[in-house]
Amino acid sequence: MSETISPLENYGERIRTLRERQEINQEQLAELTETTPEMMERIEQSIAHPSFSMIERLAKALNVPYEHLVRHIWPAQIIRLHEAGAKIIDLPSS
Repeated sequence: MSETISPLENYGERIRTLRERQEINQEQLAELTETTPEMMERIEQSIAHPSFSMIERLAKALNVPYEHLVRHIWPAQIIRLHEAGAKIIDLPSS
């Protein structure tokens, strides 16, 4: 039986804070991360869960280390699995 592991609560607030520090709006961040403004809004509201590849793009666009951002989104258990090369199914959130 598989268990569901959810991202940390309120991770979207951290992304919003970092975006505001860069003085860019959601539309600009969406463009920089190759997603839609609607998806960026859902991520900042902690509704849509960003994949590891999205976190990489967010970190680059927000000028923060990947490790810093991933620690604010996913629990250590998932990060360790990802680093160990475990297959993590990345389903889009609804």
